[in-house]
Amino acid sequence: MEQALQLLWSLRHEQLSIYELSTKMQLSTKQVTRKLKKWQEAGWICYCAGKGRGHLSTIQWQKDVEQQLLLRLKQEFQQKNFTRLANIYMAYFSEGFQQTVATLLTEHLIFNEHQMKTMLTIPVYSKSLNLHPHHYRDTESGWVLSHVYSRLVTQHDEDILHHWEQIGERFIFYIRPFIYWHNGEKVTVEEIIQSITKTFQLEKYSYFYRKVKSIKKRTNTTFEMIYSGGEDELLTLFTQLNFSLQHPLDERIGTGAYKIIQNAQGEVRLTAYVQYHLAQALIEHIQFITIPSTLQRQLQWSMQQNEEQYQRYVELGGIISAYLNPFSKKWQKREARLFLLGILKQFAQQIEQVDSLKYSCIDEQLPSTQHVTMENVQISYIVNQSKFVDALQKFCEERNVAIEVNKQTVEDISTRHLFEKADVLIMGEYPVPPFILENDKEHPLSTGLDHTWSTPLYTSFREIYYPSNFRRSAETIYGYPNLTKCWMSESEEKG
Repeated sequence: MEQALQLLWSLRHEQLSIYELSTKMQLSTKQVTRKLKKWQEAGWICYCAGKGRGHLSTIQWQKDVEQQLLLRLKQEFQQKNFTRLANIYMAYFSEGFQQTVATLLTEHLIFNEHQMKTMLTIPVYSKSLNLHPHHYRDTESGWVLSHVYSRLVTQHDEDILHHWEQIGERFIFYIRPFIYWHNGEKVTVEEIIQSITKTFQLEKYSYFYRKVKSIKKRTNTTFEMIYSGGEDELLTLFTQLNFSLQHPLDERIGTGAYKIIQNAQGEVRLTAYVQYHLAQALIEHIQFITIPSTLQRQLQWSMQQNEEQYQRYVELGGIISAYLNPFSKKWQKREARLFLLGILKQFAQQIEQVDSLKYSCIDEQLPSTQHVTMENVQISYIVNQSKFVDALQKFCEERNVAIEVNKQTVEDISTRHLFEKADVLIMGEYPVPPFILENDKEHPLSTGLDHTWSTPLYTSFREIYYPSNFRRSAETIYGYPNLTKCWMSESEEKG
């Protein structure tokens, strides 16, 4: 169902002219008229054009859009088809409709008793998962990618690189035997070198690439690298997801514990890879269902009521920080920077009143700062839920600070132009070694500015519901469980 029809349904209690409809739909009046006639032919509405100046067109609904959608969703959910959700704009529909959809989801996300032992279904609240280890920008995508692509080294043990030797700046890396791409081909030393070099050549790693003096093959199982940055720095880089091994001809092919399958509708499923070089994954299939973020609260409430089928976990989401635009004239004076950061820190101290899963990073008593009058400050707040934007807007208005807060998601902004339309950027990120952030040319910290330009605000946790027979390992990836170490129990007892 197209977005314009859903928008029209949300306006059904208003009397609007064709010109007002065109403004709300961001279409020309001719385009709106054509759509109205098309929907009339399809039996959705009865449309009568107003004749003469001052006469409004009339629209009478012949079908209840919410009822029709619920019928379709129920049929599709029974077939384990959840793709239509991505195209429903929940804000256009009633609270009752949203809760009914959440209840239907709760009933059908869990597979039948036989499949429950081999299939794990997980709801995610991103618009879409970005499934490329060089381009992902949210922790949910990074979590999924970590199961598809093998890192050179992990924080827990070796992976692709079995062990290494260091002689000054010379590193000799020994490759684990029997590593296969997801297409069945054996991984070669040349392909590993090509993958490492390609990652180093990304703009964000240009500072570190200058320290690579050479990288070359020694044998079919070893390669040599001369790097001037030291062992700790190099190995920390190799633990980053960006440095995961990618096939030279098809970047969607990895060597991880799971192969990825994504259909034309964007639905993502992972299947355990039988030739994986480490311990085999115990859960055979994992399905990720994209849920509109506006439905998150209702779905979690519905799952909470169904304790027989679901269990709740609280996972670390990351640190939310504020960054001032280094190119904005508003922040040339130190007192202006300190004033605004002080306001944001005060907001962070009461963040638990907005959401109980958020905890302030500001535990000291804040010094009083002189009020600085400034022009309207544009703040880009990168969050899923609007309640944080609304709370910050209200907080600043009460303190006579002229701001405009814009809700964005990671898909809405370009990493190359983070501050293009913002004086302040508030964004979340999972903890990364500071020396990497400070030299990441795509990150605000790379400007090398002092503490008056940025500040951590609060730690974010997220509420995740898994099937009741899911058993979670203690090992985590971006705060989520390492699914290769998890399993589905036949017991009904919760872990």
